[in-house]
Amino acid sequence: MANDLNNAAKLTGRILDDARRVAENAAKQAKTEAAKVKELADHDVLEVTAEFDARAKRAAEEILERSRTNAELDSRKYILAAKRKVIDKAFVDAYDALDRLEASKRDELFAAVAISYTQGGETLLPASADAQRANALLDRINKALKGNGKEEIAIGKTSEQIGGGFLLIGKGYEINCSFEAMLRDVREAEESNVAKILFE
Repeated sequence: MANDLNNAAKLTGRILDDARRVAENAAKQAKTEAAKVKELADHDVLEVTAEFDARAKRAAEEILERSRTNAELDSRKYILAAKRKVIDKAFVDAYDALDRLEASKRDELFAAVAISYTQGGETLLPASADAQRANALLDRINKALKGNGKEEIAIGKTSEQIGGGFLLIGKGYEINCSFEAMLRDVREAEESNVAKILFE
């Protein structure tokens, strides 16, 4: 009986030892698997982090590039607006200078423009500021027109719609010889040259 108990104890001890070894092996395997999983997870985390960093860097570069482009566009718009203001001011100053011409120079300009633009037979409608001038210069203008083989012109009522100069009214046409129109024509023809003079 004691022998049976002894055998049973040995058998139980072997079973427990086997179970312990199996458990230890299982624990080692589990530990190894866990290490592999952790290694893979760490690798994935590094890849995801690297991809995120690359995306963030690209996004930051794109935002920076867009900001730089927008800043350049805004700068160009601002410079163009500033140049436009300077050019506008230059032509406003030119108009003011034209409007303030001393009497003899204004007479010369008025007569020269009338002789140059008249085709013959028109009615000249002077600006209020030049009504007396037109009447005073009419004989001189008509004499020059006759010398050029053109028909004389007549003076009509003053035109309130212009600040200086005159309108020429012919049969079926009108020629605007106001200071405003003359400067507008000069501006259209010479604005790029004025810009070069002012900004280069």
